[in-house]
Amino acid sequence: MSLLLSLSAPLWAAGEEGMEAVRLQLLWKHQFQFAGYYVAKEKGYYAAEGMAVDIREFNNEVDLVGDALSGQSDFVIGRSSLLIDKANGAPIVALLAAFQQSPLMLLTRGTAEIADAKALDGKRIMVTTDAKQVGEILAMLLKSGIAAEDFVHQPHSFNLQDLIDGKTDAYGAYISNEPFQMQQRGLPYGVIHPRDYGYDIYSDILFTSEQYVQQNPMKTLAFTEASRRGWEYAFANIEETARLIFDKYNTQGRSLEALIFEGQALKELAYAGGVPFGSMSMERFQEMAQIYRIVGELERDFDISGIIYQPPKSIAGLDLNAEEQLYLAKNRRFQLCVNTSWLPYEGIADEQYSGLVSGYIDHLSTLLGIEFSLRSHPTFAQHLQALEQGRCDLVAAAMQTPERAKSIDFTSPYFSMPVAVATRGAIDDRDLFQQPLTILRGSAFEEILRRRLPDAQLIPVDSTEEGMTQVEQGKAVGYVSAAAHLNIELQHNPRNGFVISSPFNDNWDLSLGVYQNRLLADILSKAIDAMSVAEHQQIRTLWLPVPFEAEFDYRLLWQLSAVALLVLLFLGYRNRVISGYNRQLKVLASVDQLTGINNRYSLDTKLGDQIKIANRYDRNLSLIFFDIDDFKMINDHYGHQVGDQILQQVANKVASSLREADIFGRWGGEEFLVLLPEVSRDQALQGAEKIRASIAKTHFVQGIRLTCSFGVTSYQTGDSVIDFVSRADAGLYEAKRGDKNCVRAC
Repeated sequence: MSLLLSLSAPLWAAGEEGMEAVRLQLLWKHQFQFAGYYVAKEKGYYAAEGMAVDIREFNNEVDLVGDALSGQSDFVIGRSSLLIDKANGAPIVALLAAFQQSPLMLLTRGTAEIADAKALDGKRIMVTTDAKQVGEILAMLLKSGIAAEDFVHQPHSFNLQDLIDGKTDAYGAYISNEPFQMQQRGLPYGVIHPRDYGYDIYSDILFTSEQYVQQNPMKTLAFTEASRRGWEYAFANIEETARLIFDKYNTQGRSLEALIFEGQALKELAYAGGVPFGSMSMERFQEMAQIYRIVGELERDFDISGIIYQPPKSIAGLDLNAEEQLYLAKNRRFQLCVNTSWLPYEGIADEQYSGLVSGYIDHLSTLLGIEFSLRSHPTFAQHLQALEQGRCDLVAAAMQTPERAKSIDFTSPYFSMPVAVATRGAIDDRDLFQQPLTILRGSAFEEILRRRLPDAQLIPVDSTEEGMTQVEQGKAVGYVSAAAHLNIELQHNPRNGFVISSPFNDNWDLSLGVYQNRLLADILSKAIDAMSVAEHQQIRTLWLPVPFEAEFDYRLLWQLSAVALLVLLFLGYRNRVISGYNRQLKVLASVDQLTGINNRYSLDTKLGDQIKIANRYDRNLSLIFFDIDDFKMINDHYGHQVGDQILQQVANKVASSLREADIFGRWGGEEFLVLLPEVSRDQALQGAEKIRASIAKTHFVQGIRLTCSFGVTSYQTGDSVIDFVSRADAGLYEAKRGDKNCVRAC
């Protein structure tokens, strides 16, 4: 089996003498309004993508849309009025909106006489003469019953003193600038903002031409994401960013205090509505276009389709975000640590990487277009140590434990395997753990069993051969490993009297272990989660065939059964029909009809069963109780049909991340419960945090982003079902009382 795939072509051609020059045109003079682009340049975010960015101030000779279409500028920042150009046929594409709401508003002297837009009837208003630039202002006035002939339109002087001296009644201004000047002078002021009248207008839209996107797909994506990263840093570090602008980009001579004020005001506009930075929706663009239609700048039959940038298509079936796509485009080769002697799961046979795990690695290589170069080690301990020391990027067959999770990022599990013990002769399970057992040194088996059975006598060994030999010599009663591996070992190296049993009643999950690279782990997890049942089965059938006795003659069995089969056929059919109805009723009684997971009745039953097991065998049992934050707002804003789709998508996302042994269901409404057998509270906290983070970064139906709050607890001796669930519910309540989108333990 070949693991190496050819590399794709370079992202884009770069000059041999250095980085590629990229031109960014601003729509005004340097100020905090463009902070994210300065940060992306100064922090090296653009340079990391191979770009040397020239940031250009605005001058009166610049035609923003014309510059983009002519190639004078690669990327341009424009006003919402670029919608008009798009509707008139300009082939432009919007990449991100820096502000969800426009900073443009009307500033007044703060007198009681002018408290709202309606009070401007007959008053003097100083705004620019270009209706395209002040469309939201004109729409706000029209909504308040004030047409163009109902106020005195004064040309803008761009001199705030005119407002202070009473030469105008309302002054077109930016909420991030002029209010600070009024505060500095100790003067009262009022703000009349279009957002308060239902006009949310995107502002400072980064755009380029359709031709540029087509010719430079990855470069467009890289520039957009580097800019987004710059903005997120700028708003997270406003004072530091203001100092940068003050020192290097202060062509207008603004004070440091003014720049900080501007940054704080703009941050509110950038994240208005709680959406991720730069978000855009076609629905909002349509609403904005209607504003320009209202003020006469657009025809009724306008067409702005295709205005929102669509990143290069992700790998089929994978929901890779822009950052993940860029990472894969630039990183194609990874070093993989593999075990040489753990067949049928993993090993080297005939100088080839073989085993079930190799089937999964081959699948991921093909799907993601990446290469794995192999680094083999004879023991688990050695290749785990190589991973922890950064001498390889991944371990192919890893099991997650609390200790390992401190230094290793784990993917979603791709295979769940039963754990067994090979003994010389049958041994009562009750006596097994009172006697010495051999186990692979440094393996997850060792870590898990030492935690679960602190009094067990475990003897670490470096190989299966050593472990089995010690059992054969009477130094240990059994050797612990995966069941299929023990079976293969005894087939290839028969040992008299050895039997395999499974006293643990447990399956342990295999994942890929990744060295300090959560991004790569997330990409691989998405690839694993996207695998179909048939793809899993194909790999498992190849490496874990179902055993059968070849010499048994089944022909006689079929002949003897034929008559009985005919006699029973009718009765069997009748029973099948009745049983079918019964099964359907049983499913309806236990499955939530909307999400397809366990319902409240089923969860109640399984909670009781698991509590009995935890009591009887003194085993860990933990519970995660979570719900969707502000779910009513989703129903109110998008409707219950979208709300139902959200519930289904959340259920599917969580279900795909759980082990086979975990029990997941809908408690009611937007509340969900995850029951975790054999899991401590600390492990459950880690699991809840992973689910929380995964949901928070997911785009659900219609691009909706949402968060969940979590309560976590562990079973305590004597707990009833009500006690157990109530304690997790108390944790959830604490999470809700805090900032939401968090995990709390009780």
